[in-house]
Amino acid sequence: MRMARLLAAALLAGAGATAQAGGIEAYLSNKTAQLTFTGDASGIGLAGAEMSFGLFYSDDKDYMGSFGLHAAGTPAGDMPLTFGLGGRIYVGSTDRPDQNFQALALGGGVRYTIPANMPMAIAADIHFAPSVTSFSDADQLLDVGVRYELEVTPGVSGFLGYRELTLDLDRDSSYKVDKHVHFGVRFRF
Repeated sequence: MRMARLLAAALLAGAGATAQAGGIEAYLSNKTAQLTFTGDASGIGLAGAEMSFGLFYSDDKDYMGSFGLHAAGTPAGDMPLTFGLGGRIYVGSTDRPDQNFQALALGGGVRYTIPANMPMAIAADIHFAPSVTSFSDADQLLDVGVRYELEVTPGVSGFLGYRELTLDLDRDSSYKVDKHVHFGVRFRF
């Protein structure tokens, strides 16, 4: 319960910090849900970067909060590709096995915008925390996602994706926190 209160406080603090300009993203699968707030990181002196604060819950009573900081850009030339690099902090607990984890992961992503009348994109990202940056009961964390996005109106996108979040824990060799197809919506303001 203490972990849940800590995650809720961190999420509310992050939501307040990102309220100036950013967005809200939510996704659902049959067994998981995630709510993420995003915002411009120029308020902390990192112009061009984006902060994110997320809260994850699974049907198996797994809880996780995350804080991310990423910068993205388009390579030289007229290409519809965007690349990004950054990091993410994960804090959470699993019910079965009953373990807590914290991890500092580095990673990146790529996004290909499909030229069409209705804006579409295919995006993928990966974050990895080795044992040296994984704490408590965690020995390693790997978070991989891929999605197809469709902008239905300016500032509102729907998406269909797949995420696999795997932990190597002290008492279990490997535990999948998320391994589901999900659908979601993103609002940008």
